[in-house]
Amino acid sequence: MNRTLLLTAFIASTFALTACDRVFQRPADTSGETAVPADSTDVPATDEVELPVRPAMAASGTTIDWEGARRDLAARPLEEREGSFQVQSGGEAPPVPVFLPAGPVAAQSGDVAVRFQPTSDGYYAFFPTETYDIIVNGTNVVMAEPGAAPPSRTDAFNFQPTTTGAQVSFSRYGADYLVEFECKELVNGLPACITEDEAVAFARDLAISGTR
Repeated sequence: MNRTLLLTAFIASTFALTACDRVFQRPADTSGETAVPADSTDVPATDEVELPVRPAMAASGTTIDWEGARRDLAARPLEEREGSFQVQSGGEAPPVPVFLPAGPVAAQSGDVAVRFQPTSDGYYAFFPTETYDIIVNGTNVVMAEPGAAPPSRTDAFNFQPTTTGAQVSFSRYGADYLVEFECKELVNGLPACITEDEAVAFARDLAISGTR
């Protein structure tokens, strides 16, 4: 076999090998990660946790019967107010009529004193006694579901025991009030410093003490 024929056969075989390498050559791996087929079914789906849906609550203001509050405040005898805790009336008064104890509250010994604090929606008052602390809150904000009508108000005094004592709620002049009694000591692990009759009687005796 002559040299020309051998050279031709060598070139042909070399070309064939080069072509095969190009066909089966893998593309360069530039990501460094193992590719996952888009239609793979081996990837486990993430379990979705369904959270309980709670109704949204919205706060809304109420219309205060200031004329009725001023009329009732003016009807209180002046001598009845002597010795009781009073707040300023007029334009700087809290945004709700203020109900406070009609008479003096016997404060406990020590440095704890009566406190009164107006808030953006009402007021907060604190009265310490020997057996329990009294907290009176007033507010003009009503919590209800969006779009729902505000709960109806009545003149009832609603008593409810709590883990620390008891509380009584009531409504007047379009505002809501909450009187809380926090016991200083527990009896057999339970708050027993005040009865339902005593708590309701205290709330019922609260007198209007300030208004706009």
